[in-house]
Amino acid sequence: MGSVLTGIGVFVAETFLGPILTRSMSPPEERMIGMVHERLLHSYVETRDPEWLMHRAVKGMLDGLEDPYTFFVGPKDLQRLDEDSTGKLIGIGVILDGSTAVVRYPHPGGPAEGAGILPGDRFRSVNGLDVSQMNTNQVVQAIKGPRGSSVDLQLERADGSLFTTHIVRQPVQKSTVGRVEYLDRNSGIGHIHIRSFARTTPAELDQALDLLSSSELRGLVLDLRFNTGGILDAAIDVAARFLKGGPVCSLQVRNGEDLVRMADPSLSRAAALPLVVLLNQHSASGSEVLAGALRDRGAGILVGERSYGKGVYQQVHRYRTGNFALKFTAGYYLTPSGRLLEGNTEPTRGGGLIPDLPVAVSVQTSNEIRGWLGYDFPPAQYRSKVYELFPRVAELTPPEDPVLSVALQHLQEVLQA
Repeated sequence: MGSVLTGIGVFVAETFLGPILTRSMSPPEERMIGMVHERLLHSYVETRDPEWLMHRAVKGMLDGLEDPYTFFVGPKDLQRLDEDSTGKLIGIGVILDGSTAVVRYPHPGGPAEGAGILPGDRFRSVNGLDVSQMNTNQVVQAIKGPRGSSVDLQLERADGSLFTTHIVRQPVQKSTVGRVEYLDRNSGIGHIHIRSFARTTPAELDQALDLLSSSELRGLVLDLRFNTGGILDAAIDVAARFLKGGPVCSLQVRNGEDLVRMADPSLSRAAALPLVVLLNQHSASGSEVLAGALRDRGAGILVGERSYGKGVYQQVHRYRTGNFALKFTAGYYLTPSGRLLEGNTEPTRGGGLIPDLPVAVSVQTSNEIRGWLGYDFPPAQYRSKVYELFPRVAELTPPEDPVLSVALQHLQEVLQA
């Protein structure tokens, strides 16, 4: 597979520079692909774009692998790929209210805040296009654009006055750490929910721990429910906060020895903290690597539902000349004890992590918990204004959460022992 990928990389780089058929050093398969591409470009009954045709060829190879974790990333999805890895969105940085095009609040430090956009502003036009009758998704699509591009906006203030501004779209940091709170302040039991793993996640976790530690944190619920993974290095560095160095996982790769990933001991800061990790059927990949390491190393116990069982190591190869990327399976994750996490590519494998304290949750309750954990509460500087303009935001209350209740009870018992 490696030689085919390398060959396609050369093909992509040189398609628009001239034929590759005379490259005698190329593998026969590559030359054959080149000849088919060349023939269709010149002889097919209707003209086809060379890049589109090449993309279809690459996608066909990937589809032929019949691997749910291997796929083609086309031009329209490259920005999302970058956003997922960096934890940053490209845009103006606003949170809109529900199904309306009204600004709930701008992201602190983002382009919209710098341009003077305030809670309660309603979008009227985007680059001259009337968006007053559009729903939220349509307005978002009108506002979106590539990094560095600009957009002219007209908004209506809460008092009815009009406001016009010009904004350059820039990366806006999205939070990968959600809920940060005390479940039992008297006992010093905190709760941190990690939504995904991006490059910013370890630093966000440090900020959350600092916030809780200011009140003498004595036990922690690390919530990985609905976290489908992300950047492996980020998950490893998160694990390092709760370990004193040592192995976090191994990567079982093709034709080679397992690659052991170690926690950096200099990042350890909460290794002695009693820890409970929450999982559900949507916890996958990096979440399972982190949870498996913490349990295998004796740093914490697992509570909730069996995890998804996505234990594959993926590589991303981006071909800038060809305007596409490949995301493909390159190996399998093993926990420090040698457990294979993957359970979906082979029916005979169990896969996933079985909690130490299983807690069943209904579909309805799970959906309510997901909505609560995914909700972005307004930052402190905008909170009073948001609550004034959108009273229902202030009235939100957490749903019943049996998994969190079991975790809290366990930590209370541990701290009282």
